[in-house]
Amino acid sequence: MLEGHVEITIGGQPATLVPSLGAAMALCQRHESFGALLAKIESLDLIAAVDVVRFGLGRRESEQDATAQQVFEAGVLDLMPRLARFVFILANGGRPPKDEGEVEKPGTPFAG
Repeated sequence: MLEGHVEITIGGQPATLVPSLGAAMALCQRHESFGALLAKIESLDLIAAVDVVRFGLGRRESEQDATAQQVFEAGVLDLMPRLARFVFILANGGRPPKDEGEVEKPGTPFAG
């Protein structure tokens, strides 16, 4: 699995949420901000969960109802930790957030 991708099980099958600018923009447009979206995910909002799955999987609007059914059957509670991780990744430009103990490699200071 590539860095930033998040595996979920939906419809009884494994699926991969793929971070993209399109998914990030669409989700922010629908839910105002990554922070607002995370709050909805953490409060187990079904519509927000369906949106994250649909845009993360790159599904079309015509697949909304089928995606909603699959998310409902998979259980928002069970999906929530993986969906929240995916939103964090989107908010970090498609990359997993650094661990708190991880330190940037020293670089060359500005030449001036």
